[in-house]
Amino acid sequence: MRVLFLVKGDPFSWRCHEALRVALALGINHEVFLVFLKDGVYALTKWKPEKLLIQGFEKLLENMGYVNVKLFVEDLSAEERGLKKEDFAVDVEFVNIESVKDMLASSEAVLVW
Repeated sequence: MRVLFLVKGDPFSWRCHEALRVALALGINHEVFLVFLKDGVYALTKWKPEKLLIQGFEKLLENMGYVNVKLFVEDLSAEERGLKKEDFAVDVEFVNIESVKDMLASSEAVLVW
């Protein structure tokens, strides 16, 4: 089963952390596409969550490589925020909105965070 996660909210709330945690768990048995768009792209940058006294995502992101989770960043969202590939803390694939639409159409479940 293919599951699409759309993470569009800022990384400072519980939603982003939960999206990553659930995606990691589902990635054990399913194909998971984790797409970051709008302010969600900040979750994958080299920000310092500990300075805001919140838990970071390093361990969750580190473990995505061990399960069937693929990370994507919507290119226009990154561009609008002045972010380039080197601004991201992990290796991500940039995709355009048409690719996101294709993922949406081919997924059996979609979760928006």
